[in-house]
Amino acid sequence: MKKLMRKRLEVFLEFLIFGVIIGLVENIIALHFASDVVINFRAVLIAFLVVVPFAGLGELIVDQTRIISRINKIKRFHKLNVFLEFFIFGVVMGVVEDLIVIGLVTGEPITLEVIGIVTLVTLPFAILGELVVDRKDWARLFRKI
Repeated sequence: MKKLMRKRLEVFLEFLIFGVIIGLVENIIALHFASDVVINFRAVLIAFLVVVPFAGLGELIVDQTRIISRINKIKRFHKLNVFLEFFIFGVVMGVVEDLIVIGLVTGEPITLEVIGIVTLVTLPFAILGELVVDRKDWARLFRKI
């Protein structure tokens, strides 16, 4: 029972810290560079409301599925798994999330230039998420709490 509670706390903290906070920072940076909008409370609130379901999707579905852990056990598929997580869930979902925020905040149509800027902003965050957050043994750190 205690182990289950600790695992739930670990998943929640990863969701909160790495999903919501880092995602919110990414959304605000993308919004700043891709539009002329002034970052105000409304913009931050919209970015927050968009980031929460994406963080939940990323943490609770992508990072916690048994399929990914099964693929990791087959060594020749490990690199493919890392690439797919990075590309599909890091970059693609990050770009979609940022574009939704920009569309909701500005109300303007999305152009190829905006998509390019958002992609450039998303790449370092996807790298951070995949290579630092998902590959770190956070469970060991949370056990010390």
